[in-house]
Amino acid sequence: LAKGLMLADENCVSLVVLCGEIPTKPLLNEVFALMCSQMKVAAPEENYNISLEISNAGIVVSSTTEPNIVVNITLTSPVLREMLMQASEGEGATVRLANQETLDQAKCLEALAQLRRAKWFQARPANNHSSVMVIRILRDLCHRNPTWAPLSQWGIELLVDKVVGCVGFTVAEAMRKVLEAIAGGILLPGSCGISDPCEREPTDATGHLSIQQRADITASAQHALRLVAFRQIHKVLGMAALPPPRHPGNRHGMQRFNRKRRRDHSAGETNDSEAGDGKKDKK
Repeated sequence: LAKGLMLADENCVSLVVLCGEIPTKPLLNEVFALMCSQMKVAAPEENYNISLEISNAGIVVSSTTEPNIVVNITLTSPVLREMLMQASEGEGATVRLANQETLDQAKCLEALAQLRRAKWFQARPANNHSSVMVIRILRDLCHRNPTWAPLSQWGIELLVDKVVGCVGFTVAEAMRKVLEAIAGGILLPGSCGISDPCEREPTDATGHLSIQQRADITASAQHALRLVAFRQIHKVLGMAALPPPRHPGNRHGMQRFNRKRRRDHSAGETNDSEAGDGKKDKK
């Protein structure tokens, strides 16, 4: 929601709450009780369904009327990541906390990662209108085409920023550049990959993709690039084709050459009179 990338058919957003200490189950229960009482005061005329999701380290708030909006609230703390970074040196190591009432570490760390990614987006792609539009187009493509579905939103954002950057491309040029990069094999094994700037250790943002999924997305990008070259981009965008122009070809040129030349009567009369005077002189 903060990135401005929501599509028309999306109705689910995420909200991350930062805590001064590592969030625990009693703290989550306290927040849940306060939210239930405050929602009745803030919006007495509206009805909301508020459910406690301890396994997901958060609370889910949904509206009962149309449109049905769902808000996932997750509690986390930067203290947890600092403790894990100090106590662990190898990837995947975990820390045993003294308090067994702490929330799921994986969910809290994922919420922290979402915050870092949102800050990075505000500093990089958010300043380029073409990048934002291309990201939204690719997200819509992932929803419509099962071949593109494995590509994550974070991977799309990094890919578009890596290809487009801060260059002042138009939306059409930026879209073509991104398709050319994918068709050229940027996702295939052995390529440079897409590095995650929000992680301390080198991490590939598309590391979750299998070899077959990488090959399928590359082939689909090559087909989409051919459609764009043959002026069939509407098939890539999933929209109806634009109607052909009323005057095919160079409309202005056709009007220029088909225009009838006006007859200059005054010039014709002058020439006739001069010719008549010449005949009289000869006589």
